[in-house]
Amino acid sequence: MKRFSTRCVAPLRMIVIAAAVWLVLLMAGNAAASDPHVDLPSDVISTLHYLLDLVKNEDDAAYDARRIPPLMTFLLSPKPDNALYSADDSFGAPSAYNEFTVNTDLQRIIDYTLDADIPSFFFWPSSLILKGTEHITITPDQHSGAYYSYDVDKMVILSPYHQGRVLITIYLQKEPSAVGRKGWVLGQDDEWSYLYTREKGLGLKGLGWANTYMYDSFNITVYYEADPGKSAVTCGAVSWVKAGWAGINMVQPKHIHRGLVRVAHAFTAVMEDPRLPEPARLAEAFSKSRDLPTPTLREYAQDYFTSLEQRLVSSKTLWKKVGHAFDGQALLKQMTRDELYAVLALDYFKKILGRNPVMDSHPF
Repeated sequence: MKRFSTRCVAPLRMIVIAAAVWLVLLMAGNAAASDPHVDLPSDVISTLHYLLDLVKNEDDAAYDARRIPPLMTFLLSPKPDNALYSADDSFGAPSAYNEFTVNTDLQRIIDYTLDADIPSFFFWPSSLILKGTEHITITPDQHSGAYYSYDVDKMVILSPYHQGRVLITIYLQKEPSAVGRKGWVLGQDDEWSYLYTREKGLGLKGLGWANTYMYDSFNITVYYEADPGKSAVTCGAVSWVKAGWAGINMVQPKHIHRGLVRVAHAFTAVMEDPRLPEPARLAEAFSKSRDLPTPTLREYAQDYFTSLEQRLVSSKTLWKKVGHAFDGQALLKQMTRDELYAVLALDYFKKILGRNPVMDSHPF
């Protein structure tokens, strides 16, 4: 068994819910029938408490593999169709659980997602950007456009389990997020095209303008490879989110679940794409580009925003949606080096996977 922490893996990657989705769904008064609500078994909840406490513990308590079987048994058990699982109220935040399967091997997931030279948003392009080891900015929600930034404590556990191996990723938000800002999803969510602004707050139907926050969030994701000889990894993710405005939590489990499904689809699509380069090739390309001068990145970003504006102008739908707010020059001046790098790297990744990149040439 090998135990990773933020002191030895940087930056750490894990599935993080695109939590802004709850807000617009709530305000839109979604009237769809709810799926059956089911509590996670009590022994599973006990295991979740144990894992979260490991991250909180500052004394580097040893990982006890004997505490994990209830969670693994639940992961592998059959479940009712359309059941919406969540943990009890002892965590102080609403939650949801989601399962999915990735047709690859666990070592491949590890090689991609735990390599410090490969940008994390390649594997969760619709959910997050990691900056350094502890700062997360989620991408804009496809409905409201809201995005949030916050710091997290993180841990990765890699351990044998029966004849296979299990990878467990855990994160806890350290403090309330910065105030939500306005962003845009340009096209369909699976196109991974986003536009960020510095505009604070969010227009809420019936309430006007409000400063919204993600007050608390934490996540545990399990990746289990039962047979090292087969390309199949069973994954289960449980997330808790407390968010809203004026200190009022407005999250519901169904909104969290939809966010988890969104993230799982993006992760699976990338990992199963036959055009995905080998980890070593990606790591080498981005390792060489880490020290590119900021002026060089800014020049490429200038071309990016020029091309993006041309794309917006050519689409009546997109121009109507964001044309009034688009100012490429202003955005370029506001962006940090990390933000410039992230925009260009994601567009380059879209080029690799044939997903309609904005630019043809990138500095990688």
